[in-house]
Amino acid sequence: MQRVKYAAVGCSGMGRRHLHGYAKLRDSGHGNIELAAVCDLDASLANALADEAGSLTGSRPPAFTSVAEMVASVPGLEAADITTDAGSHLSVSRACLGAGLHVLCEKPLGLTVAECREIIEAGRTAGRIVSVAENFRRDPMNRLVKALIDDGAIGAPRLMREESIGGTDLIVTAPWRHFKHTGTVIVDSGVHNADIIRFYLGEIVSVYGESRLHEPLRRPQPQVDAAAAQRDSWWGARSQLPAITKATGEDAIYAQIRFASGAICQWVLDRAGHGLPRDERVIYGAKGSIAAPGDRNGRPVVLHLDGGLSITDERILDFAPSYRLNPVAATLFGDARPWRYDFGFNDVDQKLLALQLHELADCIRQGTAPEVTGAEAMADVALAYAPVESGRLGRAVTMDEILNGSASPYQDEIAALRRSA
Repeated sequence: MQRVKYAAVGCSGMGRRHLHGYAKLRDSGHGNIELAAVCDLDASLANALADEAGSLTGSRPPAFTSVAEMVASVPGLEAADITTDAGSHLSVSRACLGAGLHVLCEKPLGLTVAECREIIEAGRTAGRIVSVAENFRRDPMNRLVKALIDDGAIGAPRLMREESIGGTDLIVTAPWRHFKHTGTVIVDSGVHNADIIRFYLGEIVSVYGESRLHEPLRRPQPQVDAAAAQRDSWWGARSQLPAITKATGEDAIYAQIRFASGAICQWVLDRAGHGLPRDERVIYGAKGSIAAPGDRNGRPVVLHLDGGLSITDERILDFAPSYRLNPVAATLFGDARPWRYDFGFNDVDQKLLALQLHELADCIRQGTAPEVTGAEAMADVALAYAPVESGRLGRAVTMDEILNGSASPYQDEIAALRRSA
């Protein structure tokens, strides 16, 4: 089957991560996609990524600063992998879809639910695929948790606890994550949690919650050692960060989520937590509970059953007969049914990004829908905003209200800020 020609659109930190995911896929023996161009408004970034691609793959793609020029210059280009900042996803997706390209867009799909809706409509009008890079659900340990739930290992789910607390007053990755009009940390980071919550337990009916801006002044992260800096390609040159960032967007949400099944989720995402940090993901059911290890770390899932029985080893696979990775994931992780894995962060990150690129090409060739469609990604954005909108309105909100825009005072403020910017 002929490989799909695609362009990397966005050549900064996330673009570099996706490039390494492409190289990982290319080396796996399952390569079905070919990097044919790179594009960024900053010519120096575009050329740097093209150079890195040449070093990784032996073939340097041409670099461009305009989507229109790129499409006109590269024959047979079929898709774009968009890794620009969240605030530009709408304009860049429109440009790529309008030029006839299928799109894999980094999360969040849009800065608001309304922007997500516009991108989905642009895809529908163009007759092109809109896929969204939501990688946490592709982690084999999250696939295992999902299978345990679906296969009845803990009975009917009753309660999920999703908690992530920490961060103090430090800048989370970059200053733009603290500005209301460019994608706050509760959205840019929170859509990951939102997607996992929905992936595990399904349709959501309503959300009651509140949000806070705890730390209006953020200071730079301290310099990190070489190993940590290499692990996280977002960090780059800390010396270039401002001494103080004045935050305008919320940094914490606290929510209770009700599912169509009757299950409840208690969700805390607090990126301003002081003292003891906490990351916990537990699902309780009618027969037991599952302690999920988090994302991209490969630690074992733990199944707790009544009577004090805890399954902490490969025996957990007996409780998840439906669990099986697809052939590409099985190759990348070395097993079709892994109960744990031991890879470094960058390696895991690249494997998950490789899976997204492979799926995009497969969907284009087969005419099928991706796992995380525009509609799925829009629901994730809606859930990330739901606690904020609930707090503004002083009542529980339904997911339908958030999705149709009838309960969106906070997002309306963001839209007004973006219009005046």
